[in-house]
Amino acid sequence: MNWSRAVAVTAACLVLCGGATAASAAGAAHSTDASAHKTASTTPESPGTTSGKPDLILNGQTDARPGQLVDMELYGISHAQGGDAVTAQSPAWGGSARLGWVGDHYSAVATLKMTDRPGWYPLTVTVHGRTVAHDRIQVVRSQRPSFTLPASRYVTRPGEPVWAGFDDLYPGERGTDFTVRSAALPGPVRLVHDATLDFYNPRAFSAQMQLKPVLADGTYAFTLYGPYGRRLAEKHVKVRASRPGDRDYLGKAYGPEFYDPGQGYSGGTHRFRVGVGRQVAVMWHDEYPDAGEQTRLTATSPAFTGVVRLRYDDSKAADGDDPRFFGTATVRHDLKPGRYPVTIVAHHGRVKKTGYLTVTGR
Repeated sequence: MNWSRAVAVTAACLVLCGGATAASAAGAAHSTDASAHKTASTTPESPGTTSGKPDLILNGQTDARPGQLVDMELYGISHAQGGDAVTAQSPAWGGSARLGWVGDHYSAVATLKMTDRPGWYPLTVTVHGRTVAHDRIQVVRSQRPSFTLPASRYVTRPGEPVWAGFDDLYPGERGTDFTVRSAALPGPVRLVHDATLDFYNPRAFSAQMQLKPVLADGTYAFTLYGPYGRRLAEKHVKVRASRPGDRDYLGKAYGPEFYDPGQGYSGGTHRFRVGVGRQVAVMWHDEYPDAGEQTRLTATSPAFTGVVRLRYDDSKAADGDDPRFFGTATVRHDLKPGRYPVTIVAHHGRVKKTGYLTVTGR
């Protein structure tokens, strides 16, 4: 089975079945759920043509809309037996589709006709003109183009990522230049087709957009423009900064902590000592970081050669821990031994914490 396409199916299902979150990240896709199943041929084995019972595996064959793709894979026929004479026929796409040899099986992708009416369409696979497998394709009604902008059920925070999608798999729709504009965005965002997440829908376009880190509370319009700047649709998102009493107002931040970047973080290293000219790693924890702080946090100190940008730790070592951020600093060569402050400012200036780093001589 083509695992890259199977992964696409799984990812699409996860997006469709899961609700949008406050950080709807990571985006998300709007592919049609394409279930896969396996059908064994009922045709008796023909000597010299087939070996055993060929297995036909279809992806995207149920609840399929006109214009979608159907993926076909045939196992149980060797390349020597099939050669270039393995084809699939169905009135759902009209004519025949030739299956090509891919590693250990035959494979092809067919596009359903835009003129297909709802119903079940037969599919047969032949080898040298002899039927070896058959199945059916379910086609449903076309859907009008739709602009999707999921957001948090409660409120969307400034700096939060927001996923947008446009599905215009509909007869007569053309063009690929789709752009979202909003006063809540730093600039226009172009929607593009993701061939992995939206494999079965060739006219699905999406993007993950980052709201401005500082926005006044209010409801913001997000307008979708098509080719030649034509206005297609508009959605609204309510944005509100965190307030006292909200669990993410101050988060639950602690740090900074220091450790040897060569040894790795082990926790509780507040009294770390480092020599002049050497390197020191800085760690910061926050149970509820502000949206977008994954790219905004910094650590500053007169002991460092410059500002240290902290990056989000998404490694396995961080599993089970609060969200944490780290970076590596170089201690200046011209320092005198002593204790130096290291400061991190978070939550738009509402949280400011300072730790002290002990610097020793050479």
